[in-house]
Amino acid sequence: MLVSSTHRSRRTMRRAARTTCQAVGLEGFRLLGERSLDLSMRGMLVACDDRVDLGEEVVVSFKAPGHGNMWMDAEAEVARIIQGYRQGDPGYAVGLRFTYFERHAQQELLARLAGYPPPVPRRRVLTPRDRMSGVPALELSPGTRPVPPVPKGVFRAMLA
Repeated sequence: MLVSSTHRSRRTMRRAARTTCQAVGLEGFRLLGERSLDLSMRGMLVACDDRVDLGEEVVVSFKAPGHGNMWMDAEAEVARIIQGYRQGDPGYAVGLRFTYFERHAQQELLARLAGYPPPVPRRRVLTPRDRMSGVPALELSPGTRPVPPVPKGVFRAMLA
């Protein structure tokens, strides 16, 4: 039986490696966020304190996971915005796609990410049968906790 899929496969696996970072938007040189929620060779998910536009250029410095106090720098663009409205969302966050990341830093990051598990899905994945019957996907996956409240100022920034 042939099963077709409508989603694109990821080129690299995301890892649940939470780390400190500094994501700075190049327009206005403003600090967007200081917490990485997950990380891969091609990008990262960053919890943001300020409103961000899709496609915005960002410079990010992050502490590499693992031992030592190594920091890595990359240029990125905002590829995804998570508004934080749906149950299971981590709050207001942006997915950054690296546009420039030095080759030796990529290799070091790959070595340091080895052994970190992928992030736990925040929402239940719908099967084709669920889609046909109209089952909502907003239920939390088994073993996940409710999302903590969004930090102060996030929604005020979104309304501005």
